[in-house]
Amino acid sequence: MDSRFDIPQDIRDSVIAPGYTDLEIGYRDLGDGLYYACTYTRFPYANGEMVKWWFGSWLHDTASYRLWSKDHQSFHWDERKRPGTPVGATHISSEYIGGELIEMAIEFFDPADLFDISQFPKNSISLVLVAENRDPEGSLLMTFLHVIRDTFYGCEMRNRFWLPGSDGQKAKDIIAHNQGEMGSLAEFLPSLYLRETQ
Repeated sequence: MDSRFDIPQDIRDSVIAPGYTDLEIGYRDLGDGLYYACTYTRFPYANGEMVKWWFGSWLHDTASYRLWSKDHQSFHWDERKRPGTPVGATHISSEYIGGELIEMAIEFFDPADLFDISQFPKNSISLVLVAENRDPEGSLLMTFLHVIRDTFYGCEMRNRFWLPGSDGQKAKDIIAHNQGEMGSLAEFLPSLYLRETQ
């Protein structure tokens, strides 16, 4: 896998379709050092607009990033960040994953690069984030999708990660890391959003 364009079409289709797949939490070895990992998090009383606000407006410095997780150590956006959206910008951070401090640059792309976004509303897809995560030398650490679907209780986040040059332990580490940070976000996002936007 070299970029987001290598995400298989069947995965693109399945994450925006109604229902669920046979792998919502866990990982698979795809061979040649490529691992595929999935996580799922429920966000009671939240919605896609709140999650978009979190990524696009609230996250702006290390203090706001550390609110999310104790594993997060530093954070800033590059100069391409536009108000209200992460798309087109890169967030540069350092954080612990599996006990290892990793320097990373996560660039967010327009979901229309990969999806027919006109299909989102009929399936209650309220936000899709598409990103490539690279190390300081520019090597791809992972490609991922964050897919938000609004539900009767709030919303749910379904995440998909592709980890080249990896192994089963690193796949487990990214699952644990993501479930920890997204579980934390699900707990405080609704109240934070109401406090900051009302």
